[in-house]
Amino acid sequence: MLAEAECYLCHLSQVLRVLAIQNVDSSEALRLTRESCRFLAEINFERTPPEISADLYKWLAAKTGKDDPYFETKRQDIRRALALYPRLKNKVLEALDRLRRALLFSLAGNIIDFGAGEVEEWTGAEDFLETEELAIDHYELFASDLKKATRIVFLGDNAGETVFDRLFIEQIGRQVMYVVREGPIINDATVEEARLSGLEEVARVVSSGCQAPGTVLKQCSQAFIASLKQADLIISKGQGNYECLEQLTGPFYFLLKAKCEVISRHLNVKQGSLVLARSKNFAPVLNL
Repeated sequence: MLAEAECYLCHLSQVLRVLAIQNVDSSEALRLTRESCRFLAEINFERTPPEISADLYKWLAAKTGKDDPYFETKRQDIRRALALYPRLKNKVLEALDRLRRALLFSLAGNIIDFGAGEVEEWTGAEDFLETEELAIDHYELFASDLKKATRIVFLGDNAGETVFDRLFIEQIGRQVMYVVREGPIINDATVEEARLSGLEEVARVVSSGCQAPGTVLKQCSQAFIASLKQADLIISKGQGNYECLEQLTGPFYFLLKAKCEVISRHLNVKQGSLVLARSKNFAPVLNL
């Protein structure tokens, strides 16, 4: 899906957030904010939001000299999530449907997002992990398709939520390829963050070859594309992956929180809703 008018302000707010986290002084922040307005006004907006974000963060890194402004934040989020892990795992083991409970924890973890402006102090509101209600709930279809799947690809999203994804993958109980970004972009997970989360204990962790905050296929490695074509179930996590892949035909399930008006409108759900959606273009194999 292509960016819409609201995406302009979202990208500008990301600039302000990055400047704040780096403690850029007010005069320099004002200068860079004005420059970023000019940059956003001039680049091609007839693309997906993750493609625009990739260009914007590359520009910001050149201006500030820091290509990973969320480095410490990502690690802090992982530590916080790991502290919750034992308690959440016990809840999974006590559940009547362990797969669904673990899936809900994974889905709720999508709140940890600094691109879409979600809460920073997410551990102060742990009741978000207790959700049962999904605005789109295709769980029965998912469980059925999962039983038949032998080649499962999980497209990861943000660093902190990788711990919750680990819980989910443990309940899948089969070989899963977990896909992360090629390099740092916002607070998205790279191979290093997946390793810190313990994901290598339960999945084969690989990079997509793409450094956008979403799976932009034309920027991905040929090795990853080949693996994606072989998959008979693709679990796509987060808004960025949805924005890049929702129009494709293939074995996609989208897990995300609808964090903005654009996505909410596209999915026809209330903003803030949690979604487990079978692709409207679902097919046994990816058609590129």
